[in-house]
Amino acid sequence: MKYIVFILFQLILFSLSEVVVKPIIQCTLQDCEGDDFCYQGYCTPCEIPRNLWFQRKPEWGTKVGEAIQVPAYSNFGDANVLDTNKDEYLKDSKINFGEEIYVGQNYQCVQFARRFWIQNYNTTFGSVNYAEQIFNLQEAYNFDTKKTLQMKKFQNGDINTPKFGDLLIWQKDEGEFPYGHVAVVIAVEIESNYPHVLIAEQNYDQSWDARSFSRALKLVKGKNKEIIISNNRQIFPTKEDWKCRDTEITSQGVILGWVRLNIQ
Repeated sequence: MKYIVFILFQLILFSLSEVVVKPIIQCTLQDCEGDDFCYQGYCTPCEIPRNLWFQRKPEWGTKVGEAIQVPAYSNFGDANVLDTNKDEYLKDSKINFGEEIYVGQNYQCVQFARRFWIQNYNTTFGSVNYAEQIFNLQEAYNFDTKKTLQMKKFQNGDINTPKFGDLLIWQKDEGEFPYGHVAVVIAVEIESNYPHVLIAEQNYDQSWDARSFSRALKLVKGKNKEIIISNNRQIFPTKEDWKCRDTEITSQGVILGWVRLNIQ
């Protein structure tokens, strides 16, 4: 009798252990909200991966990525955004264009946007005190023709889809975006299962999600074909933890719209 009881007890323990170790899928990618992401079927807090990313932020001046042969660098630790010693002027611009061309301050977001337009279009936009003001500019200047080009602007929520080379402009606020922000559109995927805009930028979180782009921003196409881009990273099934790179504060940045160089 004791032997039978012992066997039954072992069977019960074995059954319980099976229940404990059996994987139970408790979430999908869409189920986790707030500061959680879905990891191996469980909604998991972002605190640990976010802290790891913060600890690994590259020092100021470290290359973090490259988009269409335009490199981007970390601005981590730059406390003085008005240091004229960090001003960059286009190399050999006096020789090539007959004038000294100001690019911006290393390694601010505006400087990357200027370098991208200069390298791809030989064109720059006017002087601004902060990134948000780019959205109000009307003209850009081409070094080859010595003429101005029109800058078209599109409100976020417009029916016009952003294109390669457009500048996304963020609204300034008193929190995480005191000067606004600017990024360059690299690619747009509307018909994807996960519609998004690939961008390249400097001085956002100092770390790119991939070598060729900094972030993939979520894109929503409305009922009336309006295009809405949010400051939230588009989360893909194999990249759920990308969500953790943004805090609740930084993800609230408002995108005003995008600016396009009108090239005939």
